[in-house]
Amino acid sequence: MGLSTSDVAGLAESLAAGKHPKVVFTEAAGQIAGKTGKVARLEEPNEGDFVVVRFGHDELPFTPAEVRMPVRGEFSRPKKTSPAVDAGPAGPPLLDKSDNSDKVEQSQGKESNSVNDQQPEVPQQAVAQDASAAPAPPPRRKAPKAKAAPELSVTLSWKEGEWSVQAAKGTKIIAKPVPVKASTAVEMVQSLDSPAVAAVVEDIVEQQRQQAVEEAERLRQELAAAEAKLAELG
Repeated sequence: MGLSTSDVAGLAESLAAGKHPKVVFTEAAGQIAGKTGKVARLEEPNEGDFVVVRFGHDELPFTPAEVRMPVRGEFSRPKKTSPAVDAGPAGPPLLDKSDNSDKVEQSQGKESNSVNDQQPEVPQQAVAQDASAAPAPPPRRKAPKAKAAPELSVTLSWKEGEWSVQAAKGTKIIAKPVPVKASTAVEMVQSLDSPAVAAVVEDIVEQQRQQAVEEAERLRQELAAAEAKLAELG
């Protein structure tokens, strides 16, 4: 489950207080699910990928469905427990001593041999089972690849005799069209290594300049006619 409306409101309050709350990536975020990041800011308006999260050295936009608030105690470290010490295999039972002094005297010469014969061997299988009882180390998990940042595009447009520039990150417009001068538009394309693009822009600017010259000449003629009429009227 991602962020609710109340979660988004709580994040806004924390950011306003100068804090950067921690969030957890959900399954909707792909390979980085289960990882954590810190909220850098909330974009306006709160639509689409407006939750900007700092993940590593990058700041990436996410939707509310791709992140969630951590559960209390979710990242607390478990207490370490000392491993139980396995008791070694029990030794052989002690030999019972006979109280019969006559039998002791008769078996005194064979005492060492009889003790060795009665000593049971420790089965190797039991030792192997004790060794296999140790827990196997957990398999290493590959680090997930960070989500690629959306492409940033800057567009120069000419519409209805006006030049403008806008910027977009992926499908989200981050800077609305801003008017620019014709000279600025020419400088922008001249800095690119594309003579064809520069030629198109320069041609449009030249057409605009020619139209402006013609308009100025027409206005000058109208002004001269108006001044002559005024002089005639005394």
